[in-house]
Order: sequence, then C-alpha cells, then structure tokens
Amino acid sequence: MKKKIIVALALCLVACLALTGCQAGLLSSNVTVYADGSGVKTIEILVYGDDSPLAGQEEVDGAGLVGNNSKYLLVTGDELVNKIKSYSGLEDLDVKVAEQENGNTLITLSYSFTDMEDYYQKTCALAKDNAQLIEKATFTDNGDGTFTFKEKTENTHNAIDNLALSLYNDPEAFSKDGQGECDLEANGYDYTCIYTILSESATVGDQTTVVNVNKYDESNALVSQNPSDYVEVTGTPEAKAAPAASDNTALIIGVVVAVVIVAGVVVILLRKKKTAK
Repeated sequence: MKKKIIVALALCLVACLALTGCQAGLLSSNVTVYADGSGVKTIEILVYGDDSPLAGQEEVDGAGLVGNNSKYLLVTGDELVNKIKSYSGLEDLDVKVAEQENGNTLITLSYSFTDMEDYYQKTCALAKDNAQLIEKATFTDNGDGTFTFKEKTENTHNAIDNLALSLYNDPEAFSKDGQGECDLEANGYDYTCIYTILSESATVGDQTTVVNVNKYDESNALVSQNPSDYVEVTGTPEAKAAPAASDNTALIIGVVVAVVIVAGVVVILLRKKKTAK
C-alpha cells in the first residue's frame, strides 16, 4: 500500500511539473512609442490546449501533449475576459480572448498612454500591490530626429503578477488541484507556476528591440536566457496614428452628407419650377 501511494504521488508530481512548464501561460509583451511620447502596451498570453504538444517539443517526433490545462483553467471566452477585468486595477485595460483552431487560447491585454508619466501611472495601477516595484520608463530626444525608449525589464512581470495571483485564488476561474487530478499546493507550487514570460520588446518607428527572458528546450525544460535589466531601443518615431472614426461618427457624417444632397436636389427642383413659370 505504501509503495502504491509513493508511485501515485510521483505520477502526480510529474503531471504538476508539466503544468509548471509548458502548461503555464506563455507571455510576451511589446510597447510601441510614437513621436509625441504616447503609445500602447500590449501583453499576449498563449494558453495551450490539452491536445497541443509541450512547449519546446513542437517539432519533436513523439512529443508529449499538454493533456490537462482545461482541468485548471475553468473559464474562457467572455467569461474569462470579465474575470480578468474584475481583477485589474487599471479601469481602461482592454482584454480580448481568442480561441485558435488548434485549441489554444490567446489572451491579449493592452492599454494606451499619452506620455511617459501616464504610462507609469497606468502600469502602477495594473500592478496594484506591486506598484512600488514599477520603475519609470524614459523617452529621450537625441537631437538628431531619433528618440531612445528605455524601460526596466522586470516592469512587465511586476505589472502582470497581480492578475495571475487573482486568477489563481478565484475558485470559479481556476482549480488549484486540477479538479482532483493534481494538487499544485500539495506539491509545493503556487500561483507563479501558471505563467512564464518568454520575451519583452519595445518599438520606436521601424526599430524593435527584443529581450528574450525564458525559453523551453526540446525536453520541455525551462531555460532562463539571463535577460538584460532593461529593454532599450533607438529609432525615428512615427506620428501617432489618427483614431478610426467610431460607428456613431460615421453615421453622423453620413447623415450630414445625405442632408446636403437632399438640400441640393430641392434647390435644383425649385429653380426648374421657377424657370418653367
């Protein structure tokens, strides 16, 4: 009996190790800055479907499959969107969840900012309890038409950590024991095992710098890339793109045009009527 218990625990540990590796949400981020210092921060989190191969093993013959992500993440689609928004301290955080054909789920978080101070304040709001760990980014005019953006690499981790913790502690959205399949905490894990940052990047104009943070090798082992402390890029920034007209704006424009056309037709008819007399 004791031997069976040990074997069962060992099998459970293997399953949990799979979760802490490739079954974690795979995160990448980018911040794009325009000429006026405004910009947008985008964070993408890829959640593998149960039938996906393990991270790092996509091209390996006989690769193992994820197998049990759905046992832990209990919500998806609009329900997941609403959950994430409820955890966020940033009110205007845009959240999208897209189901992919291969069974994977892509979660996209984004927020725009007007300048570096606004970027700092919004990142602190997203970070919540980790706000004191956020370091201000800089956007420096080099005097030759180029600008340099520089940000602490750890900012993304500190900003997103609250969302992961909140999800992990929400029994309606996340099952810590995999619905009885494997108890994470009983095996020494916590919320940090549910996401892994792979890369962070920054873009100014046509220049992008990518900092690789972690990767998975062909055995699905997580390997730190010893990332630099800061992500830094120099380029000639683009002017901020004009926002697309909203549906209401387009409708108003259409109505105005229609009124002008009708008025023109009325004037022509009145003139013809006077001429006929």
